[in-house]
Order: sequence, then C-alpha cells, then structure tokens
Amino acid sequence: MAGGKIKKNGMLEAATIVEVVIALVIIVVVFGMAMMIFANVTQQAISAKKIRATAVLRNILLKAEQSRQLPQEAFNQDGFRIIPVIKPFEGGPGLSEFHLAAYDENQQEIAKVSEIMINNDNIKP
Repeated sequence: MAGGKIKKNGMLEAATIVEVVIALVIIVVVFGMAMMIFANVTQQAISAKKIRATAVLRNILLKAEQSRQLPQEAFNQDGFRIIPVIKPFEGGPGLSEFHLAAYDENQQEIAKVSEIMINNDNIKP
C-alpha cells in the first residue's frame, strides 16, 4: 500500500488530530512570516520610488529658480508624470506658491514638493 502503514487488524495508520493541528500551525506561521517579508520588500520599493521622485522634483525646482521660468503644463520626466500648480501666495503680494506633484504610471501620487517664489515677469501665478 502506498503512503501508510498497515496495522495488524488491517486498518491504515493515520495522523492524530494533534499532529494535524501542529502541522497547520506551522504552515500558518511560515505563511505569516512570508507575508511580512513580502510587505517589507514592497514597502522598500515604494520608499525608493518616493525618494527618487522627490529628488526629481527638487531638481526641477532648482532649475526653475535658476532660470526663473516655471513649467506651466504637465510633463513627463524620468518615468514620472509631473504636474505643476502655480497660485498666488496669500501671505504677501508679489509671491507665488509653486507646487509640483509626481505621479507614477498608475496615476498614484508618489511625491509632492512646494516652494514660495517671488513673482517677476517670467513667473505667472
């Protein structure tokens, strides 16, 4: 016979309920540990993407400050969809709030930066 031992009375030897419960608990614990590892790896990937997106946005802000020309429309850069928003700053005249948001390929917001800039002829709030 395959898989089991035959007792003297002709019946197969089977596992007790305690053995089955112990095996089930071991399987659940291993599965739980695997899910935690998967969640950590996924979170690290999202964190790395967020760090990269924030660096891209800060670089765009730096170039905008140097050239004094702010992007007015959405554009793609380094695999992110960048959406700029410029509006007047309520705290004082002659100032604008410049917001940049980076979205991934699933249109999920990854990172956001903002800065207050002085208006001049090239900057349109």
